[in-house]
Amino acid sequence: MKTKSAGADAQITIDKAWWEHLTPTPMHKLRSQVERRLRAWCKTDYGAHWLSSAREPSGVIRVKAGQAIPDFHMVVMRNGPSFVAPQKKMRPGHRYVSVGSEGYRSGRLPEADELIVSPVIRIDWVADPAFLDAARRFDIKMPSSAIGEPSLLFSAPAHLLLFPSGWPKKSFVLYQHILGDGGSYPVDGYFYVGITTRSWKTRWAEHRRAMRKGSNLLFHRKLREELEAKRVTYIHHKVMAVTTDVDALYTSEEALVRGHWKDARRLNMIPGGRAGYRYLRHAGLMGTAAKELPDYRDSAVLACVDKNPDHTFPEI
Repeated sequence: MKTKSAGADAQITIDKAWWEHLTPTPMHKLRSQVERRLRAWCKTDYGAHWLSSAREPSGVIRVKAGQAIPDFHMVVMRNGPSFVAPQKKMRPGHRYVSVGSEGYRSGRLPEADELIVSPVIRIDWVADPAFLDAARRFDIKMPSSAIGEPSLLFSAPAHLLLFPSGWPKKSFVLYQHILGDGGSYPVDGYFYVGITTRSWKTRWAEHRRAMRKGSNLLFHRKLREELEAKRVTYIHHKVMAVTTDVDALYTSEEALVRGHWKDARRLNMIPGGRAGYRYLRHAGLMGTAAKELPDYRDSAVLACVDKNPDHTFPEI
């Protein structure tokens, strides 16, 4: 983001190259609209506070239960209105994950009931006619069975879109795909953590193709089952971090998966990061000379479960 000043009149600019690299294709045309809404929002007291943290690569905001989650959340209805949604409150047990905040300039570690999270930009693209009609009626209790096309959500740390560094296509991405309905919106549904040396959108397209072909990978199987049962009202693509440091990427992914290993909503079948390679080699599913590339690791797991759908991976 480029600004003329640090004050309320600063001209906030979303980087076009990074926006188009990170957001889903239907959202590319929304950049100017999001920019205008964001500029107005950042003139509020909370928006100015949010922006001051978003300026810093490691900028974070401390949040306790009952306090506002630091998301700029914009809802856009296809061929219809758009609006900035009221901020949601943090609640106990809320599965909100931030990356890269291990070191805090204040030197003060988080308290037991406190989360330290990065300012986020989140866009909710609503396309299903039933959703649009329900929104006009202010109906928030519509059953998921009435939805034919889940809402498309995207979120990313604000700094990546406003103050980017480096080149989009030379960076690696740590991401989550989250899916669910009802009260799990927007981050408490089933989730899959992944990394890629390519675009996350390329990997997502590959996941969808494998899912449609009947893949037995837990992520693919659950996505297929939930869609067929019409239990999906949203699919959230959450970019967690972007970096050229592959080791940092692996470390973050390993920590994320390990931290949620006991979570029944986790769809990863093996540990994350380099621990995943060690795990596969120990299980005899990957040779010692194999290259440690994210896509190769995923392929090894997919080949295993497609060959033997009843294969059980040992607990870590």
